[in-house]
Parts: sequence; C-alpha cells; structure tokens
Amino acid sequence: MQHTLRYWLYHALDKQKGNLLALLLNQFLMLMISLNVMAVLLESDLHLYQTYAKWFDGFEYFSIAVFTLEYLVRLWVCVESEQPHYQHPIKGRLRYAVSPMALIDLLAIVPFYLGFFFHAQDLRILRSLRLLRIIKLTRYSHSLNFLLQVLRQEAETMISALFVLSVLVLLAATGIYLVEGHINTQAFGSIPRSLWWATVSLTTVGYGDVVPQTILGKLFGGLILVCGIAVAALPAAILASGFIKELDKRREQFRTEVIKALNDGMISLDELHHLEHLRIEFGITHADSRQIFHNVHQMHRLHTYLNCPHCAKPLTIEHPPGYVHVKKAGRSQSR
Repeated sequence: MQHTLRYWLYHALDKQKGNLLALLLNQFLMLMISLNVMAVLLESDLHLYQTYAKWFDGFEYFSIAVFTLEYLVRLWVCVESEQPHYQHPIKGRLRYAVSPMALIDLLAIVPFYLGFFFHAQDLRILRSLRLLRIIKLTRYSHSLNFLLQVLRQEAETMISALFVLSVLVLLAATGIYLVEGHINTQAFGSIPRSLWWATVSLTTVGYGDVVPQTILGKLFGGLILVCGIAVAALPAAILASGFIKELDKRREQFRTEVIKALNDGMISLDELHHLEHLRIEFGITHADSRQIFHNVHQMHRLHTYLNCPHCAKPLTIEHPPGYVHVKKAGRSQSR
C-alpha cells in the first residue's frame, strides 16, 4: 500500500499525470501559489493589512502547512524517480533536496520559519520574500519552462553579450569622466559616479537626471547613445533567436511523433492523447499542430510503405505531387 500511494503521489506531483484527483491536486497547488502572491501584494498596504490581519495571518498559516506538507511529500516520493541517483532511500533524497526545484520549494517556506529568529522590524523583509513562491509556478507552466530552456541554451551567448555591454559601460563612464569630470564633479567627479550615467545612456533609458554640459560632452553622449541602440538590443535578439530555434526543434519533434503515429495509416485514441500531451508539453499552438497534421497527412498520401519481397527490408515509394496512391484488392495503382 505504501509503495502504491508513493508511486501515485510521485506521478501526480512530479509528472503531473494520473486521474482526476491528481489533476485537482495540481490545480489546488497552483491556486494556492497564485493566492499567496496576491496576499503578499495586498499585505504591503499597511491599512489593509491591519484591517484584515486575522484573515491574512490565518491564510498564511494554512499556506505554510500546505507547502510544508508538499515539500515533505516530494522528499518522500522522489525515490520513485526513473533517475537512478534519486532512488537511494537516503542519498537519493539528499540529492533531491539540493536540486533546483526542491530548493525553490524550500525557499517558499523558509521565510516563515525564519520569522521566529528575527525581530519585528525584519518581518516586512521576510514577508516580502514570500513572493519567491511565484517561482513554484515554473513546475506547472510549460511557457515558463520553455523560457528557462531557452535561457539555458543561450547562456554562453548571453554572457558574452552582457560582457560586451559591461565593457562599453566602463569605457563610457571613463570617457565622460575625462570630458566632464572637472565641470560636474557631483555627477562625473569619478569613474564610479559616472557609471550611473553610462548605464542609463547605453541601455537607452535616458532618465535625464544627469546630463553633459559641454559641447564635447554632448557629442560623446550622442556617440554613446548610438552605440547603446545596437548593443542593448543584443540580449533581446539572442533570446528571440533562441525562442525560434527551440520552437522549430519542438515542432520537428512533434512532427516526428505524428509520423510515427501514422505509420499504420491511422491514429488511435491513445496515440491522439499522447500527441495532445506532447503538444501541451512542447508549447505548440493548436494552429501549428493542425498544420503539422495536415502536412504529415499529405506526405503520407504521397508515399507508399512496403516491405521488399526478397529481403523483407522496408521500402518507401514516393509518388509525384498531384497523384493519389490507391490500394485495391492487394494491388497498387496511381491516379
């Protein structure tokens, strides 16, 4: 019974698979996360918090009980994982405890327990740290997982772009210090003081609180603004390119699965459920999936899959576009 319950809980919580009860459990946890974020935002209004303090505190105690129980249950069921390094009763649980998602679950409850060791003036900071619970939504949101996957893949390129941006910020701060440092000592009296202007200018934000006063300084500032337009756009361009490449890769994976499902000429109900699950997991829209199904169906109509009568190896006969392959009484014809 223990193994069966643990197995069910593992697939319900970690794999988000199972019956209606497993679906309701995950939806309840998502609702709790969303309500907690909303509660933290509302509590920042002192008057509102003082008026409904008992309700806010009661909901916080209930949330801590739910999230603590969830964390402990995840530690208990992690040994059901298909990954061998999580299957050991002790070492496996310790490895899971330091995994990224387990640390996020821990951060969701730690601020509450730290409140017992801090003074009253520190509680506002601890209460604000409860916003970290919103990171738990990455477990349930395929879109957020998509974003994290792109960030991991483009990490090296992003670091290179940010390094170039940092070098240009330093050069801009040094240049404006040499040009304007003797005139506006408050804003440009040193390179560290000039970093604020350089950062704001290169990122094309331009608050206008600090501006060059000399003609040479304004010319230098204009050059920095032009450079900033190109450099500041690099991270966005890298992310956009990463999104396109990852989405194309997922579409191709989905297309491969559709081709496999159509190998026998039809898609069963189980295969359709599997493909729908993959569509949601890959973040593919209904329009894209319908287009992929249409293209694969058209390709399937223009190909005939046979086995060689001599060696029994699989053969594929490709028909010209505009011809429909028809099978009649064991014979093949093309129209």
